[in-house]
Amino acid sequence: MLQGRLHGRLLKVLLVVAALVSMAAVLQFTLLREDAPPVLADLGQSERASAAPEASEASSEADSPSVSTSPTPSPTAEATTSDAASTAASTPEAPNSAESSAAPVTEAAPDPLQCTAALSLSDQWGSTVVVRVAIANSGTETLSGWEVVIDVPGLDVTSTWGLAHIEGDRYGDIFFNAAVAPGESVEPTFFADLEGELSLPATVPCSAE
Repeated sequence: MLQGRLHGRLLKVLLVVAALVSMAAVLQFTLLREDAPPVLADLGQSERASAAPEASEASSEADSPSVSTSPTPSPTAEATTSDAASTAASTPEAPNSAESSAAPVTEAAPDPLQCTAALSLSDQWGSTVVVRVAIANSGTETLSGWEVVIDVPGLDVTSTWGLAHIEGDRYGDIFFNAAVAPGESVEPTFFADLEGELSLPATVPCSAE
């Protein structure tokens, strides 16, 4: 009888403990449910917020017209090409360097003072000869003097008439036959010893003054 009472009391205690544990579990579960919804709600809202821009971007890309990627001519390049063409068209052609550098050739005016001297045999006896020198004015002005060079192989000049010996083979005028008008002439002579065959040149050098 006593044992049965003990069992009954022990059962009541266990029931009370079980009830308390159940209540504690229910209370803890309730607290967990009250804390959980805000977190889950925040997670859901952030997922929807992040998904919305992506959908909007995809929609805008689908709706927007395709953009042509063909190259557009640059205004700067066109302007540069146009300027270069206009510059090339307006630039005059450079003259030929060979033609521009070739100066016209002009002939020098002839010297108005000119003379010629011609030799001729005037007389001869033995090895002595007399030679005439004809001095002619071939210029356009009157001569005030003249000079000849008598260098004839085989002839040794010994004396002169109308010739002044200057030096070596050079002979000049004497005061009375110095002036010779254009187209006129004077004829001095010289004596010379001949060695070998006589061979007179037609002319000898003459310089006018």
